[in-house]
Amino acid sequence: MEAKFLNDLRGLIRLAGSRRLPSVRALAARWKCSPTTVQGVLRTARAMGWIETREGGGSWPAGRMPIKIAPNARRTAETLAADLREEIRSGRWGSGERLPPPKHTAARHRVHPATARKAYGRLSDEALLEREGRAWRVSRPRRRTDARAVLLCLGARETDGSLRLTTDREWDFWREIQIEAARNHLLPEIHAWSGKLPDLSIRPMGVVVSTWHLPDPHPLLSALHRARLPSAVWLENPVLSPARVPIQSPWLGFHDMAYGLESGAVLGDHPAIRKHARIAWISPFHGAEWSRNRLEGLRRKLPNGVILYEALGPWVSEWDFQAAVWRDPEAWKRLRLEGVGRAAQYPDLARPLIEAIGRDRLIEKFSPSLEAALASGSSLWVAASDWVALACLDWLGARGLRVPEDMALAGFDDSREALRHGLTSVRFDASMMARAMVRQVLAPEAGVRRTIHYAGTVVARGSTP
Repeated sequence: MEAKFLNDLRGLIRLAGSRRLPSVRALAARWKCSPTTVQGVLRTARAMGWIETREGGGSWPAGRMPIKIAPNARRTAETLAADLREEIRSGRWGSGERLPPPKHTAARHRVHPATARKAYGRLSDEALLEREGRAWRVSRPRRRTDARAVLLCLGARETDGSLRLTTDREWDFWREIQIEAARNHLLPEIHAWSGKLPDLSIRPMGVVVSTWHLPDPHPLLSALHRARLPSAVWLENPVLSPARVPIQSPWLGFHDMAYGLESGAVLGDHPAIRKHARIAWISPFHGAEWSRNRLEGLRRKLPNGVILYEALGPWVSEWDFQAAVWRDPEAWKRLRLEGVGRAAQYPDLARPLIEAIGRDRLIEKFSPSLEAALASGSSLWVAASDWVALACLDWLGARGLRVPEDMALAGFDDSREALRHGLTSVRFDASMMARAMVRQVLAPEAGVRRTIHYAGTVVARGSTP
């Protein structure tokens, strides 16, 4: 009789896959026998290595029983609430967004569900969360009543007076700021920085600032400090990085989406990167702090024994070459746009051509460093940005080398061109930063001076098989 039950149990094991097997009571009903008989069959199956059992956890096919994670006794409701509070302030959860149920948060943080419920309750008392039936949602910050529901948005100025936008990351940022402003019932007013704050008839709720392309962001920051406007500042400027925040103001909060070590660390921790024993870091722009930080973050996460070759250039940005091209009369003579006359009269049409010439000159100057990286025997090139990675793709292709068959390749920014060419890249979370910036403007913390860093996520594609 036991042999018959064992054969049936073996069939149930095949059908179960990674799921739990029926309970003792269910098996007894299936086999029309007593629970004692079923327990004897399970003991035999366990001795034969077919199944695993855990008291209170049932029986599982061998190797399929989930690992039991013991609750973290050191975690209290107060410490969990502090972590969740930081996640809300750093933009992981947006205004009005529903949080996972307490039992899911408890599993993620390895605490008892009652501890998670207490933490949610503490955040509710602080008006960071609000409860709707069984759901918990992030509260919208309460606006001051002495200000109009306007969010002032400031960035660099184009020659025609409009806001300057030249990269995918900037477009994503400003789109997410407007979405988050609307979610919080704010009206975003976008202005280009002209050297002084715009003349607004009614004081705005606060200010969101992009420092990208600003030749000198310090006058703008000083003006915001003097105006005592709660301001969230995106650190995206070679002279204004996380290590060099020049002004300590209770009105200003700083946000680093791409300058810190975090993006390099998240790439270095990815399985597609860690499997390579020899890696080359490719950066013509190692004169910039963001490049040095990304390299340091990458280095900290790579396994011991990995050989990291560094192909470095002294430049800060593409502008180190493009500025010279813009001033080169010979380059302008070559640019004659058919049907529109001299290119100098149409800078918007000429810009992509001038930039292409500058990039070609940069790669030509940097080519000896790429040759040395190729000779290093590295099986993976990690480029400091998507643009550098795509330049490497062309450079390798001109030498008959294929990606990923002959050389794996990765970059940063997750640009549209990275998607088009199947490039593995780090995607920076503009949405998360936008949520954090708008919340900071609406609910400034008096006397708190800090910079929030965002790591981003790796989007693995065909360039790193």
